[in-house]
Amino acid sequence: MSALLIVFAAAILVLFLGINKPESAMKWPSVILLLLAGSVALSGVDLATWLTVPESMISYSSMDQLFVALLCGIGALVIAVFDALSSKGSDRLGLMMLSLTGAVMLVGQENLVMMFLGIEVMSIPLYVLAGSDKQNIFSNEAAIKYFLLGAFSTAILLLGSAFLYGATGTLVLQSMTHKASMYAHFGVYPPMLIAGLVLLAVGLLFKVSAVPFHFWAPDVYEGSPTRSTAFMATIVKIAGFSALLRVAVAFEPMSLWYQNGVAILAILSIVVGNMMGLVQSSPKRMLAYSSIAHAGYMLLVLLLVGQAQFEADSILYLYLVAYSIASTGAFAWIEWATQRSGKMDFSMFNGLSSNRWAIVNMVIVFLSLAGIPLTAGFAGKYYLFASAFSIHPLAVGFALLGSLLSIAYYFRAFRFAFADTQESKPSEKFSWVLMLVSVAILLVGCAPMWFMP
Repeated sequence: MSALLIVFAAAILVLFLGINKPESAMKWPSVILLLLAGSVALSGVDLATWLTVPESMISYSSMDQLFVALLCGIGALVIAVFDALSSKGSDRLGLMMLSLTGAVMLVGQENLVMMFLGIEVMSIPLYVLAGSDKQNIFSNEAAIKYFLLGAFSTAILLLGSAFLYGATGTLVLQSMTHKASMYAHFGVYPPMLIAGLVLLAVGLLFKVSAVPFHFWAPDVYEGSPTRSTAFMATIVKIAGFSALLRVAVAFEPMSLWYQNGVAILAILSIVVGNMMGLVQSSPKRMLAYSSIAHAGYMLLVLLLVGQAQFEADSILYLYLVAYSIASTGAFAWIEWATQRSGKMDFSMFNGLSSNRWAIVNMVIVFLSLAGIPLTAGFAGKYYLFASAFSIHPLAVGFALLGSLLSIAYYFRAFRFAFADTQESKPSEKFSWVLMLVSVAILLVGCAPMWFMP
């Protein structure tokens, strides 16, 4: 709870203290405040003992605290990696931190009301951030698409919540588990319970851009400012899958009923994401379809719920660590390459190989996204696929084939990077931050057990 209050207070401070200052003046204070919130979450110290909140509304286990720390750490990384805007006002930083407040709420929610509030507090600032480049028509298009489709998905989630309340008589997830156990014992599930669970899942699957609720992702990722895209690609995935896992655990007595459906959605997301990623000419659209494919991989975590020998939350945490760090690095390279070349296709990477440190950093980032050994991405996929294989080998088989396909489109950037030798040198600050990203990727890849709870 302390981390939630720190992030919210930091958002308010950054918004108001930076009104008449350049964004760069509030960039590093924002990073420090988020790292402070993450450190408090890791320590488990509750600084808000004066605040009484019912545990049936929101509470944080030790595992939830790790997800909160990851949210704060990735939020700080996104702000640190991207250059501050030259215009006055720190409204974009404040909006990112307000969205992060909603994500932290979503991680700790125990009640469908808190789930709704967390999703809305997380999403509304993202709609604004998607359209924050007002001079870019594609940014305006991204904002309106994201807002309209997000509003529809929220309405569907609310309808599902109403059906679940009608079927169980409660909005508390833990209490729903008892009702689900009773229905599972008799082997009969009320239509209202099934409809509610399906509609609730649709609302959450939209947020994580899983097929068939993924249509918004390519246009929104491409049209939004790259910093906003990196933020939504990582923060929303962490919070969304944390919420999906909580719902899956709450309805674990019905796991035999929903497992095949989850496996089908995972396979579809993996196939569509990787096949469409192969034909993209824009790196940002390619990463959008990559994000859809990774959503498919992470859906396999839901198959582990109820299996005593597996720790679904630990495996999900490791995968999200690997995915978030590598995705932030990939979007950072796209931002720098766009500013350098003024292009929006893969030719933006031309000549990057002339600087060996730059190309090494970029190679490590994309190798991790592809899941190549000794990187964090490989560690996350290995633990996930090995755990899910005994439960649904067909889905894991598609995941392995999808990972092989992804190598083709991730490696396209390398082909352009070695296309010519024009001089290209990132700023020293940018190089140091990306070097830290590369070190983190290799460290998680070589010693994943250090990062698994």
